[in-house]
Amino acid sequence: MWLSRLIVTAGLLLLSACGGFEIKSLGQALYEQNAVISVVEMGGRNGQLYSRQLRSRLKHDSASATHSVSTKLDISSSSTMFVRGSASDLKKKTMTASIVLIELATGDVVLSDSLSANATLGTVSAQFAQTRSDRHADERLAILLADRVATRLHLFFSRTGS
Repeated sequence: MWLSRLIVTAGLLLLSACGGFEIKSLGQALYEQNAVISVVEMGGRNGQLYSRQLRSRLKHDSASATHSVSTKLDISSSSTMFVRGSASDLKKKTMTASIVLIELATGDVVLSDSLSANATLGTVSAQFAQTRSDRHADERLAILLADRVATRLHLFFSRTGS
């Protein structure tokens, strides 16, 4: 009997200790550090997906921008790799995002960095399937890089304090 009461009491204490935690969006966390970042729109399908994902990660509705981030996306593919015992080949694709963060008040470049992501995709004999597989890999990489850039920007502001 006393053991069950002890377990219930310990459980209630643990639950009440978790009540003070608040989960914030990345945009809200940056806003609290006096940093609101606007994203420069990019052209092309990959650029649109990248910009939309980055904006959704960094958005804060009630403030004007203090910084602006612009990005250049580069895509490269390596030669096809053959897998023994498999009917398909694999192709490695790399996308690199070169970012430049500008403080709007002064016009100074405060961060210039480059991040990359890799994807491995299967190649098949049908031309349509190869094209679709390449496009899907590009889309995945663009969204993944936007998430990595948002995390990199948050890390930059966490280290510098604004």
